[in-house]
Amino acid sequence: MTDTGQEIDQILKRAIEFEEQARDFYLDAVNRVKQPHIKDALRDLAQEEVKHKDRLQTLLDGDTQTLVAVQKRGQIQDLKLAEYLVSSPLDQDATFQDVLVVAMHREQSSHEFYSTMATIAGEPATRDLFEFLAEEELAHKNKVETLYDEVVYQEN
Repeated sequence: MTDTGQEIDQILKRAIEFEEQARDFYLDAVNRVKQPHIKDALRDLAQEEVKHKDRLQTLLDGDTQTLVAVQKRGQIQDLKLAEYLVSSPLDQDATFQDVLVVAMHREQSSHEFYSTMATIAGEPATRDLFEFLAEEELAHKNKVETLYDEVVYQEN
């Protein structure tokens, strides 16, 4: 395996760990909230992270360069809600809004990390992978922000 191939494998393995941590975050949050509909939404978000992890595992197991090129999404709308909302530590009294704000910040942080790595990556294949992962995280952020918009804004 080439150095670039090994580097890409390491990136994908770390990204898989991020997805597992995100899944664990949502499942932990299920135990912190009381409302059944919020628990259901959190379980759905955890399941989305499992799907993201599976996609990354597919990339790791297959032809990364081809899959990344095929799966590029194009423009993803960033609602930028995370940039205006402040998160607070989650505890047993955490609301769905609290969980979503923390989730937005986590996804934003992951997006920024991968975007930064793409700008400093030396090999084109590595840069393409980081750009792909940044797009994936922005799509995750968009999903959480849209859920926030649909649920929290509608309740206020």
